[in-house]
Amino acid sequence: MPPQEAPNYGHADARVYKPICLQDSGDRTGLYWELVPEFQNQDSQSEDCLYLNIWGPKTLPAPGPPGPEPKKEKMPVIVWVCGGGFKEGGGHAPYQVPDKWIQRSQTHLVVTFNWRLNIFGFPGSPAANKNAGLMDIRLVVEWLQDNIAGFGGDPDRMVLYGQSAGANAVNAYAYANPADPIVKGLIISSSNTPATNPTSSTLFHDLAQNAGCAGRNTTAELACMQQVDALVLQQKVDEANPDPFRGLFRPLADNVTVFQNVTTRLEQGLVANIPMMAGFNFNESAAFLVPFDISATTPPPAILPGTAGLACGPVREAAKRNVYGLTTYRYLYSGNFTNIMPRYWLAGMHSSDIPLVFGTHADFRGNSTEFEYQTSYAMESFWVSFASDSSKPPENHLGQVWPKFTATNGQVMIFGNSTGLGPSYVDSVTVADQYSGVC
Repeated sequence: MPPQEAPNYGHADARVYKPICLQDSGDRTGLYWELVPEFQNQDSQSEDCLYLNIWGPKTLPAPGPPGPEPKKEKMPVIVWVCGGGFKEGGGHAPYQVPDKWIQRSQTHLVVTFNWRLNIFGFPGSPAANKNAGLMDIRLVVEWLQDNIAGFGGDPDRMVLYGQSAGANAVNAYAYANPADPIVKGLIISSSNTPATNPTSSTLFHDLAQNAGCAGRNTTAELACMQQVDALVLQQKVDEANPDPFRGLFRPLADNVTVFQNVTTRLEQGLVANIPMMAGFNFNESAAFLVPFDISATTPPPAILPGTAGLACGPVREAAKRNVYGLTTYRYLYSGNFTNIMPRYWLAGMHSSDIPLVFGTHADFRGNSTEFEYQTSYAMESFWVSFASDSSKPPENHLGQVWPKFTATNGQVMIFGNSTGLGPSYVDSVTVADQYSGVC
């Protein structure tokens, strides 16, 4: 069902995190759980999970009159949509806690939140809302529009920033809210959003057969499944899904939150006309090729073709947006920082850009190099600049300006390259040629 407005809880205890939403909890081995568990939320889980976290400087803008001090400008807001294959994730994984980013900036807010996942967010039943998890994201944005000013944020300067499945959700948000996106910009990192989406799935029906709800029409089947204990459903989904990375239950086209053909929608102008930053990591698929051999010291084969699967989302989206005159800024993250990724051939793998943006890269496996700090500062400041005024090209702390991507200038911002302390440009054809024939 769609998210419902919560009753007035009175005072909330902001000193502790609330439980994350129910996850696909089967496989807890492999790279993300053993080598770099800081990418994961390892907290209690509950159906009562729709909570958000607001991070801001200790000294917030004054609320305004009365008083002798003039009202300070409200701060831009970056709204983080976590990834996790639509099967896991939450609002406070250690690498995604933005306190150091906020401390350095002192000029912006970050909002993180939980959203429904797996069968609970994307049931796929013909009798239910197919993509309740995406509705959660829209409600978060609407709530922030009404309330973020009370925390020092500017409701007219909010951007959505998503990674992996979160980036897919942000992209879907743009197509679902063409007339009233509320946010003023979008950031997608490592998205593999497809050009077309399936409209139906038998997974819900198949699971219902296994959960004691067989032999019913779709309405009765849904009603029966709603009576099954959530932890039982969670266990049955775990048993049915051998894939440690991709969830079985994912968004389906309902032509409300997800559309069967997004290219047609773009051609019709039915997409939010707001700027976008779109990028990927140069070695994305290394994370997925080694789920069962984290002790390997040499790189596995076929990294590039797998990486192309995640690179193609931002590449295709930027190309399509360029054709229809939508402002896009492209980037590639190529950092090789072993205090984030403890195998040299995992450099630039999926998710490895997140600690650089959130400023958490030095928190868990030793201090960072000066080059790593400078790369982080460049990314942090570009992201904040984009949130501050998405109508202008982003600018970093060194005064470098990020040019808009077009088919003629073909410029892509490179982060983490080893030729200097900061980003450089590269012709987009150089990047794209590595993935030709795939994208």
